[in-house]
Amino acid sequence: MSLEIKNLVINVHIAGVAADTVVQKMEKLRSEVLDECKELIGESIERMKER
Repeated sequence: MSLEIKNLVINVHIAGVAADTVVQKMEKLRSEVLDECKELIGESIERMKER
């Protein structure tokens, strides 16, 4: 069994007020979401390799 990911696009958009602190919080949240996605993909790949 194999896992193949082609052209994966994850768009994270968080609506909010454009105040500097809000923008910083949104960017931090966006980064955390993308990091979590990367981790989940990595775990899936490892599970596929173990099979």
